[in-house]
Amino acid sequence: MGGRAVICPRCGKVVKSVYQFRSNGRVYYRFYHGDGSRCYVGPAEYVYATRTQWRTLTIYGAVVPSREELYVEGAIEALREMRGGSES
Repeated sequence: MGGRAVICPRCGKVVKSVYQFRSNGRVYYRFYHGDGSRCYVGPAEYVYATRTQWRTLTIYGAVVPSREELYVEGAIEALREMRGGSES
């Protein structure tokens, strides 16, 4: 998992490995820890929440490390759409 330790957003333990699986066409993640425990951390994207929000704002799961920056970019794009594409 690279040179830096990844911390589980559910329990705060160091992540030893990441398991990715598909169900009903969507991708989900489970984190495994060195002590044998595991945490379900959810999907890569929350589809229902995205459909009910602005088209350009996607709600990402805990496995997307840069999600905060993506939220800001998505919110700016959504505001532009609401204004009819104007930049001001």
